[in-house]
Amino acid sequence: MMKLLKALLYVRRRTELHRIAYVRSRTLAACSVVTLLLLTSCASTAATQATPGLVTIQTAVTCPAPAGHTAVASPPRHFAQTPRLALGRNVGYCAYIDTTGGIISVRLRPEYAPRAVSDFIYLAQHGFYDGLTFDQVCPATVGVACPTTAPIALAGDPTGTGTGGPGYSVPSDPVVGNYLFGAVAMYGTSASRIGSQFFISKGDSSSIARKYDIFGQVTDGIPALAALQEGSTILWIAIEITAPEP
Repeated sequence: MMKLLKALLYVRRRTELHRIAYVRSRTLAACSVVTLLLLTSCASTAATQATPGLVTIQTAVTCPAPAGHTAVASPPRHFAQTPRLALGRNVGYCAYIDTTGGIISVRLRPEYAPRAVSDFIYLAQHGFYDGLTFDQVCPATVGVACPTTAPIALAGDPTGTGTGGPGYSVPSDPVVGNYLFGAVAMYGTSASRIGSQFFISKGDSSSIARKYDIFGQVTDGIPALAALQEGSTILWIAIEITAPEP
């Protein structure tokens, strides 16, 4: 009788142990499935929310070394009428801004801001920017008013007051991208029109109101960018045609 009771107890104990092990294994499997689903869901959400333009405009292909260039001796500072702006097809553009601190290379992005790029190229090719200075380097409390406390360098105003332009304006582009380090954007008092003023971000300028269309990204010349101060001179701006962005 005692042997039978012991046998029954042994069987019952083994059965209980098997049941516990089974429950544990099923629980772990369920948790793994839930975790996988959560991770997949998060990745899917992130992918859905990601906008290709917001990434690629900040990862522009590096511009090649600039070719030789000579500043325009007596550049025009005013245009009587709006020029006909046009861009080449299936080509890319690089702008080289020669300053007193060195050359800043900028990959222009016509795929995101065609009007701004067309306008900038037209003015640069006519020597409009040659000899102008950076009116202001923000943040600053004196001089030309800063649009924000963000670290940007403003240029392109022939009057040096922050309110001048080339004598015409064109419609602005929708803002694509972020005002990160090295972003180059048009600047003006109106969010819907652009002229000749632009700024270069010297740091994280994401606090700027999203109304200035980004048309380029600095790819080289970081020391020259860092050296920009109020009054730094633009010796010349050269435009080179390159292969388009991949």
